[in-house]
Amino acid sequence: MTVLHHQLPEKRQRLRSLLTIATLVVLFILFMTSGIREKVSVENVRQLGGTPLTGALIVIAMAGAWTFALPASVFFFITPVLFPPLAATGIICLGTATGTTMGYVAARYIGGPYVERFRHHRVTRFLKRHSSFATLFALRVFPSSPHMFINYGAGLVKIPLLKFLTATLCGVGIKAFLYATAIWGSVGASSISDALSWQNVSALFALGVLALIGHVLHRRWRRKSEIEDRPSNDTTS
Repeated sequence: MTVLHHQLPEKRQRLRSLLTIATLVVLFILFMTSGIREKVSVENVRQLGGTPLTGALIVIAMAGAWTFALPASVFFFITPVLFPPLAATGIICLGTATGTTMGYVAARYIGGPYVERFRHHRVTRFLKRHSSFATLFALRVFPSSPHMFINYGAGLVKIPLLKFLTATLCGVGIKAFLYATAIWGSVGASSISDALSWQNVSALFALGVLALIGHVLHRRWRRKSEIEDRPSNDTTS
């Protein structure tokens, strides 16, 4: 029963991943065949990045999403399309700092039934046992980090805000710059040789390494959490 209990979430996760990939492929085919591609140029899209209002709206959107533990990682990909790497990194970091603080404060000081739903989430349980600067940094720097759950979890277990925010900005700053470099160079490239410049390739390689390390650590942390949870589970049963 225990083996089946652990296998079901993994099967669901693989199914969700396959469905996500299939959806992206379908959307890409529709985009390429619909004629929208000819009407929407990179230059037209990047004109939106010429005004500070766009950056302010991204910061507000990230802050609003993470205040209510909603996804905001899409802005890691949208912002580099509109702004150069350094500007995009700054906007993402500012949105992260604002959203992280508001989500942390909402979970720690405001509470309520909505917040209590996250008290026994696996991320919250993990942060309760592991809240060193290095661990917080690792959680933020790896791709596919559950930022919204991390913000709430840190507030619920009362991790010191300054340490939490510093580790967050260090990790997110590195990841945001790599995303921004890869996306800005690839989207604006006029040829394959430009898209495969050493800056883009280096950023993509670094993201791949981070993703691989994050996958290995995630599996290790998950096994460790399962082992640590067994005594309490056995006692309650």
